[in-house]
Amino acid sequence: MQMNPRLSGLRCIRCASLWPPGDYPEGCPSCLAAGHPATLECGYDACDADSAIPLPVLAPITLGEGATPHLEATDLALAEGVGQLWLKCESANPTGSHKDRMAAQLVSRARLAGATRVAAASSGNAGVSLAAYCAAAGLQADIAITRNCPPLQREAMQRFGAKLSAFEDSLARWPYVSDLCRNHGAFAGTNYLNPPVGTHPYGVEGYKPIAQEILDACGTPTDIIVPTARGDLLWGIFLGWQHLLQHGRIARLPRLHAVEPYARLSRARAAGDARGLWEGVTDQYSIAGGTCTLQSLEAMSRSGGTPVEISDAAAAQAQQRLERKGISTELSSAAALAAVSRLRRSGVLDAESSVVLIVTSDGRRG
Repeated sequence: MQMNPRLSGLRCIRCASLWPPGDYPEGCPSCLAAGHPATLECGYDACDADSAIPLPVLAPITLGEGATPHLEATDLALAEGVGQLWLKCESANPTGSHKDRMAAQLVSRARLAGATRVAAASSGNAGVSLAAYCAAAGLQADIAITRNCPPLQREAMQRFGAKLSAFEDSLARWPYVSDLCRNHGAFAGTNYLNPPVGTHPYGVEGYKPIAQEILDACGTPTDIIVPTARGDLLWGIFLGWQHLLQHGRIARLPRLHAVEPYARLSRARAAGDARGLWEGVTDQYSIAGGTCTLQSLEAMSRSGGTPVEISDAAAAQAQQRLERKGISTELSSAAALAAVSRLRRSGVLDAESSVVLIVTSDGRRG
């Protein structure tokens, strides 16, 4: 396990300032000082066009994440009136969600940086994944959860040895994690800023190979639909496709659409500012919360995608449709299927569209 020697630095997605390789859990220092939290994007020295998508940590700690299945759903494509439809089953990762890809890179970096503990705010899949990978790395996981954290999620974190601290709501967790990271030497496993910036850029890089896996199995789809909270997955997938485009592996980017349970990103985009607070009530806990990030807006803007608001009722109906195909999903994962209908009705998708749904997690702990 070592840092990639080709990692040359990080670039701010807002002000384009360059920073040397290092840990920036709060994003761009200049933009943070100006009151505009902004993600940093990793840069690498030139590589061969046909080489693998670069990641920050080489030979990271692994539990077998990645290389997840692609299920072609011709019946769903026909029912929705699109040309092709695939399910990218991130639920097949070791702890049952896409978060394992991020945890592998992030926890590996934490150990390389000499940290002994990782602190995170999560009441769901991120907490479980970080707890598992910290156990594999011999690090302590300190997870701030909400008091209404689903019992099965809580139990899974505890089985992996995580230390849990409960708070009344999502935003109340962030000062606790901030204190651990800023004052007690913990490595940041999630965002803790408000307004948020997203997770450590080295962790988010772990999502880039999803683009290559989709390309190898499905070609270049016209559209990818991603359940989204703070946008780490959305942005990471975009970075993968951007790399493929820059190295001549694809001729165009697929459009990345962000699924959310109530309007956040559409309102942030209309306001031209991701720093607002747009609260709502939902059972789609993995994509809940009233905040969004600049990286989410950038992923959609640069790829030509759009936010899609999906109600709990529509997500539940989609969840039942998937169950009838033998596929168990978390409610927020099923919302991606419900988004196909909305995008088709609005004319964004048509009979020629090739669509990939990111099934972020399974229903084992829902």
